[in-house]
Amino acid sequence: FFTVPYLRIPLILDFFANGDPGRLVALKTKSLQLIVDAALFEPGLWKPSDYFEQVTEIPVVDEEKLQNLLSTPLGTLFNEIAKSPDVM
Repeated sequence: FFTVPYLRIPLILDFFANGDPGRLVALKTKSLQLIVDAALFEPGLWKPSDYFEQVTEIPVVDEEKLQNLLSTPLGTLFNEIAKSPDVM
């Protein structure tokens, strides 16, 4: 599930925030810090802010169209904050 852009950030944050307190302590490890940092701040696919396209078919079978639909103008973390603030 960590390879799915829109699931990665909420799952990682929930894992450390709502689990065993030992998980939070594990963030002292530099290698784990780097992994979490990379997962949260990965820019992902970019699109212009004025680009707008709606989903017209489910599932989206065209890979290029799917990538365009999943891209964001400011990165995945910012998109999560803007679109799903209750998750954060």
